Amino acid sequence: MGQGCIVFNSNGVLVNTRSLAVQLFNQIAATKGFQSIQPDQVEELSRLSIRNRCKLLGVPWHQMPIVGMLIKAGYQDAFPTMKAVKGISKLLHDLKDRNIKIGFITSNSQKATREFLPNNQMDFFDYEYFSVNPFTKFRDLNQFCKKFNLKKEDLIYVGDELRDIKAANRSGIKSIGVTWGYDSSALLQQGKPAFIAAKPDDILSFIEGE
Repeated sequence: MGQGCIVFNSNGVLVNTRSLAVQLFNQIAATKGFQSIQPDQVEELSRLSIRNRCKLLGVPWHQMPIVGMLIKAGYQDAFPTMKAVKGISKLLHDLKDRNIKIGFITSNSQKATREFLPNNQMDFFDYEYFSVNPFTKFRDLNQFCKKFNLKKEDLIYVGDELRDIKAANRSGIKSIGVTWGYDSSALLQQGKPAFIAAKPDDILSFIEGE
């Protein structure tokens, strides 16, 4: 790959927040009259688009941004003490050893992130971008490049949702989908990422083959 930059989506890639998201959604559902997510529904939901998840759970589409922001708010207390995905810290070190820059984009607060990173021996990113809204991934990618004066052709964006892949495609940035986050491999494939990783080491293997 040369001296490029790998940009990681935070929630779902660096840390698996799916169980927490389900817990927070169910708390919201209890107050708003939505269907709660049952344990045996989690895998089924991972194969559905966000719009179809809303239909299944009785969430009006226009309320989805509100639900997303409420879940984001709930992350802030739990995020600092969460454990990174197994193998992610090693991957980051391996990338740095190969002179590849690493960055992240997150909608978590700076305070929560500043606690999470050293707790997981991951406080050595070259680029950090804090987004206000978890639903502005396309704009965030463009602003990330502008802020750090990076060329889109030198970037690879790593995400766990179809909307990550679509945002990267729209921005003209190569993407990698990971299967340990929210969306299933089949759903990620719909966005046609450059690669789909089942474990962190797969990302390194792909990059070394570039």
